[in-house]
Amino acid sequence: MQPTIEDGELITVAPVEPAAVKRGDILLYQGERGLIAHRLVGLRRSAKGEDVRYLLRGDASVDRDDPVRPGQVLGRVVAVRRGGRSRALDTRKANILRLVRQAAVLVRSTIGLIHP
Repeated sequence: MQPTIEDGELITVAPVEPAAVKRGDILLYQGERGLIAHRLVGLRRSAKGEDVRYLLRGDASVDRDDPVRPGQVLGRVVAVRRGGRSRALDTRKANILRLVRQAAVLVRSTIGLIHP
C-alpha cells in the first residue's frame, strides 16, 4: 500500500458494515496470501444485485486483486502509525495527500521513461 502505508507500519482497523463501504476505503481482508490491506476501487454485483464482490488494489499496483467477498473483510483501515504518531486516513487532508503522492509517483515514473 505504499506510499499510503509503508512496510512495517502499524495500522488501526475499525469494523465496517458492507453497506457502509465506499470507493477509496482501505479494507483489511483475509486473502489466500494472508491478511491484506488494499484500497477499494470498485464493486461487482450479480445481475440481481444480491451477490456483491469488492474490487481492491494496492496504491502502487496496476493489477487488481481477485474479487473479495464481504465476509472476507475484517474492517476498514482508519489510521497508520508513522513517526511515532497515529495519522488518520479517513480525513479530507489524508485524501489530498494521497492524491499528491500518487501524482508524484506518476511524474517520477514518466521522467524515468523519458530519461533512462
